[in-house]
This record gives sequence, structure tokens and C-alpha cells, in this order.
Amino acid sequence: MSNISKLSVYTHCNELGGKVWNPAIKWTEKHAVFVVLEDSNGQTGLGECWCFDASPDALVAFLRTEVAPHIIGISVEEHASTLQSLYAKATLSARHGMLASALSGVDIALWDLRSKLSRQPLWKYLRAQGLQSDLPDGCVYLYGSGGLYGEDKTNEDLSGEMLLIQSEGFDLVKMKVGGLPAAEDRLRVEAVLDKLPKACKLIIDGVYTYSMTDAQAFYDSLSSDRIVAFQSPVDATDAQAMKQLTESGMPVMGTEAEYRHEIHRELINEGAVKFLQVAPIACGGLSRLIELNELLSDSRIYLSLEVSSTAVALLAASHFAAASESVAHTEYHYVHQVFFEHLDLRAIRGNQGWFQLPAGYGLGIDLPLSQLNAEFSLPLSS
Repeated sequence: MSNISKLSVYTHCNELGGKVWNPAIKWTEKHAVFVVLEDSNGQTGLGECWCFDASPDALVAFLRTEVAPHIIGISVEEHASTLQSLYAKATLSARHGMLASALSGVDIALWDLRSKLSRQPLWKYLRAQGLQSDLPDGCVYLYGSGGLYGEDKTNEDLSGEMLLIQSEGFDLVKMKVGGLPAAEDRLRVEAVLDKLPKACKLIIDGVYTYSMTDAQAFYDSLSSDRIVAFQSPVDATDAQAMKQLTESGMPVMGTEAEYRHEIHRELINEGAVKFLQVAPIACGGLSRLIELNELLSDSRIYLSLEVSSTAVALLAASHFAAASESVAHTEYHYVHQVFFEHLDLRAIRGNQGWFQLPAGYGLGIDLPLSQLNAEFSLPLSS
């Protein structure tokens, strides 16, 4: 049995220059926060935390003072109780969201470390812990995500972009809506559908911008059976609106970065969505995905895994998707692609959307730590 002897935090800033945006955010820069855990034998595990702030400083400080001291010295194999105790303390600190982001990174790093110690790819190790899937070994279904707004970006530009994404191995792609008047956004969607092969399906993402009435009217105006999901059509906390839209026949997908257990339970119990969308680096990591997998077992709802940051987040999501039959699809982003050059995902010829995961142990990725900003390391005290 090994123990955690060191916790290190690194950050990275991706400069986006304000060239693209969705209805809620114009992207100028995006930060990533990584957790590296080392055990008493020198083995390491890698994880990532959700970070949408203008600066990672608050999250880094929180990791240093409120999380790391509780992780140093714990058993790699018996970490669940420690993480649960930290969640319990959040009732007093009222820092639930930041804690969920921080512990997501820690949890993913622990799963990476544990699967390395077992000398297995993470997807295989997850299956050994009780997850079930009839997928071929190490295979994951991804969709190509892009279609943001841009200055002077025409519908022809947009449809060409989405066709290029599709041509790189996807039969499901995603684009943004809600940033223009409904009539203009409808033309954008129609331009994309006209350009894509007929077998290619589409997810539209409203980024919480519509009222229930407007979301229904916009969806009805498209009149296409190629719309697989309407992501975040209404406010993220409006479960009743999502339920009504789902009952009307809209394939609602929500709610991206939500971490609150009570919100997830409400959406599941009410049958409010067709796809429960969660970000592994925001919701509490792979341990939380395992809990959701169990909650969904008796429902008609599937998971959709959100990824809009780095290769670490993509691999964490992809390994879980390869291990669990509850996952419908996983996001492969075409804007947020930090360290994607270190990915070893291989398109499976003849099977659009399907990719083979790395054959190595754990997540199957090593970051060039020298290219990151080293924030702090907390070793085991003597």
C-alpha cells in the first residue's frame, strides 16, 4: 500500500485573443490548473481542475491551503473517505464550487496513479472496479465541437469549418446558437446541415441564453431529425423548463459544469433531460461519475461528457466513457486544444466518431512540466 508523499500544482495560460466567442463569453485567454500527485515509491498521477476564472490564483491558493495538507500522507487505495470529509466541511466554508473543482483534479490524479500502480490503462482499471461496457476494449465515441462565433465569420465560413471537423473522423458535431437573432441563427444551422454529409448529425448549444418559449420556437423552426441534442437551452437551474422541453420531444442536454449533487439528482429523478452533461474536471472527478453512473442505471438518461480545456481532461473523460455503458458521447473540442499534440487518440478506420485510447498505463499522457508554471509543491513533512 502506497501513500501520497507530494502534491504539486501547475498552471498554463492559452492565449485566444478574443477571436472567437459564444453567447456568454468572448475568449481572450483560458487557464488550466493541473494537479500532480506522487506516492512514496515515486509513481505519479495527473489530474486537471475546472478553471474558467480570469486568473487561476484563487483556485491555486485554495488548493495550497485547504486541500493539499489533507491529501499528503493519505493512502492511494483508500482516498474516498478523505475526499468525502473535505466535501462535508464545505457546508461551513461555503466554498462548494471551488472545492469541487479542486477535488476533481485530485480525484482524477488518484485514479491515474492507482491504474498505473495496477499496470493497466485507466479504462480497464475502471471496469475492474465494477463499471460495465460492451464496447470494444479501449474505444471511445467522440463528437467534434466547434462552431463558435467570430468577427466577419460568414455562414459559408462556419459550414466549411464544421465540414472540416467532420472530415477528421466524426459523424456528430456541435455548434453554438443563441448569439444572434433566432432567424439568423436558424440560417447558420441550416447552412451547416446543408454542407455536412447527410449521415452526420448535429448538437446545438444555446449556452443558457433562451427562455423556454424561445428555445421551443427555435428548435421547432429547424424541423430536422439530424439534431441529436440541444445543449443548455435554458437557465442551468431551471429543471422544470428542461423537463417540459424534454417532454415536448426536444433532446435536451444539460448542464455542463454543474457540480451540485442535488441538481443532478433533480434532473435525473424528474427525467428533465435526455443527456445529463457533466464535466469530469468540475463535478468531482471520476468518483462522482461513478456515482452518477449508478443513479442513471434505472433511467432513460445518458451521460454526455463535457471537455473544453486540455488533453488531460479529454483523456479522463474518454477513459471513463470507454468503461461505462451510461456514456452516450464525449466532447472533442476544436478551440480549446491545450497539449492535444501529446494525445495518442487514433481514429478507427471505417467507424466515424470512434477512437482508440492509448495503450499505456493510467491516462496515457505525460505533460511537459517544464512548459508549465510551477505554482507549489507540498511534500510530506518529516
